[in-house]
Amino acid sequence: MSDQEYWVRIGEGDRHLGAGFLLTREYVLTALHCLRRRSSNEALLVLELPDGHRVHGRLCDTVEDVDLALIAVDEAHSRGLPPASLTDWPRPNVAWRGTYAPPGENTQLSGRVTHVPVGYQSSAGGEFTGVQLTVEQELGDYSGYSGSPVDTDAVRAGEPGPAMPEERPVMGILMEQQLSREDHVSGTNVLIAASVLHVMEVFSRFHVDRLREVVSRTKRRELVPRPASSEEREAVASSAVSNADFYLRKLQEWEESALIPQSVADEERRSTLRILRGRLLGDGSGGV
Repeated sequence: MSDQEYWVRIGEGDRHLGAGFLLTREYVLTALHCLRRRSSNEALLVLELPDGHRVHGRLCDTVEDVDLALIAVDEAHSRGLPPASLTDWPRPNVAWRGTYAPPGENTQLSGRVTHVPVGYQSSAGGEFTGVQLTVEQELGDYSGYSGSPVDTDAVRAGEPGPAMPEERPVMGILMEQQLSREDHVSGTNVLIAASVLHVMEVFSRFHVDRLREVVSRTKRRELVPRPASSEEREAVASSAVSNADFYLRKLQEWEESALIPQSVADEERRSTLRILRGRLLGDGSGGV
C-alpha cells in the first residue's frame, strides 16, 4: 500500500457499508450515512485497506447534523498504517481526483473544483463547509463513492498536468450528489464534498486545545512506570511517535494557514519533541 493511499472500504462481517479514509493512523473519517446499515452503534467494523489487508474498528464519534463520523482503529499503533494524511485548503479551478472505487467497480473519479466554499445543507439538516465539484466520469449514480477522499491534483492553482501521488494532499470527503433541477430525481455530474479542514473544526478531538491536552497528558504519564515487557514498550513508543507525528504535521498546517503565530508553533514543536524524547529514551530529559 502506498503511503499516499488513505481510503478504506468499510464493512460489517461480509456486508459492505461504504467508504472512508484514514484521517490519521488512529481514525477513519466517513460520511455517517455510509454506516446506516450497521447492526448497532457498538458493531465491530471491518476496514479493508488498498493493499487488501483488513483491520477492525468501532464507531467512536459522530456529528449527525452534518452527516460525519469517526471510526477508531483497533490497535492502530501496531498495524503499520500510513501516517496522517496531508491536508489542503480547497481552492476553485483546481483539478481533483480520487483513488477509491466501490467493490466491483474499477472507475476512479476525477474532475474540477468549481466553487469554494459553499455553505451546503446536508440531508441530515445541518450545514457544512462544502466544496462543489464536477466529475468527468458519467456514471449517473455516484452514491457508492460517498465517504472517500478527494485529492487535490495540483500543488498550486493553475499548475498544468496531473500531480504525482505524493503531491496530492486530501482536500475533502465526498458527501452527496446534486440532483437535477428538472425532476429532482435524476443525478447530475455535480458532487459535494466536505472540506477536511472544516472536519477538523467539527470534531473537538482535533482542536488545538484538545491536542495540547493530549500532549500534556503524555508528559504526565512519564511519571508512571514504563511497561515491563519489550512488546509493551514498543507499542507505547509507536503510539507516542504516531501522536507526535500527527500533531507536528497539524502545527505546520495551522502555521502556514495563519491560524496560529509562528512563536506558538515553535514553542509547541519544542515541547512535543521534548516529551517524545523522554518517552522514547526514558531519560527524563527536558532538553531537545
